[in-house]
Amino acid sequence: MGAGPAEAGPSLRAAPELSELELDLTEAPEPPKDWVSERGPFAIVHAEEDDRQVARRLSRHATEAVPRLAAALGVPAGRTMHVYVAPDEETFNAMQPGRVPDWADGTAWPLRGLIYLHTPRERIGTDEPLEQVLDHEIVHVLLGQAFAPRRVPTWLQEGLAQHAARQHTSRHTEAIASGMLGDNLLSLESLSRRFPADPIRARLAYAQSADLVAYIENEHGDEAIRTLVRELATGSAFGAAVRKATGRSALDLDREWRARLKTSPMWLSPLVSDTALFTFAALFFVVGGLRLRRRNRETLARWAREEAIQDALSDRLMQGWTDSEQPQVGIPPSSPWETQTEDPWIH
Repeated sequence: MGAGPAEAGPSLRAAPELSELELDLTEAPEPPKDWVSERGPFAIVHAEEDDRQVARRLSRHATEAVPRLAAALGVPAGRTMHVYVAPDEETFNAMQPGRVPDWADGTAWPLRGLIYLHTPRERIGTDEPLEQVLDHEIVHVLLGQAFAPRRVPTWLQEGLAQHAARQHTSRHTEAIASGMLGDNLLSLESLSRRFPADPIRARLAYAQSADLVAYIENEHGDEAIRTLVRELATGSAFGAAVRKATGRSALDLDREWRARLKTSPMWLSPLVSDTALFTFAALFFVVGGLRLRRRNRETLARWAREEAIQDALSDRLMQGWTDSEQPQVGIPPSSPWETQTEDPWIH
């Protein structure tokens, strides 16, 4: 059985081991005779005549993206990639070297250097540019070839692909927020092994992978990512690779990442766009405003109760002076001071 592709978006299946078929590095399949091919220094894009402009655009993008992404990862650009823009779902599935999920927006077969995408005409319901999907798949190819014949750890493969393609969405945010609220975040050590089989936990693993990559880059610099990739690609143990890249143990890095999530109201910044951050900040201040208004209402109510108490005391004093009796100063039984009780947290 051949090794499976790396897919755009969360794959809920464990990545299979590399097979002899993939290690053979056979030539890329010829596109249909009526297709056009746009050739660049790093990638050749094949498409139907109707998608010639799309192919040209993707070829130009790959010319810039492949060396940029390879430099960011610290890996060679590798062999020429072949990108196929399928005109429909049937063609997309038929051209694949193996079976792929129905929901896949794009696939990559790293050791063969093959990438399969849908034509923009068929990508209904998504506003993600096709270039962004291509970046995701390019990262899969670059990492797969750099690690061969070793298997790329899933968390690193998907985390780097999502981060490099800037595919940070509300889905990631929701998955991590759910994990935080339920205290169910996965440990870095568990991410270094297999992803959970449960779909919800798997989405959390993908979201955490992207955020962890962003955290490592933000806290330890671009070189930390390249060092981590290099160490793991050459066979270093996970813990040793993390320490070499960040100067921290895997356990300490995990603790620091979690602490950042728990202490900062802007813990979503590595994951979400400026628009989403603005929305989150607006919600934060709205909630804060509602709490302030509630406190103000409670304060006014307390002042009203205290004023009523003062009025009652004044009445008692005035009555005592009228009756020539010593006033018995007390708190009215209905006072809130007697009845008040203490006011009693996927990717």
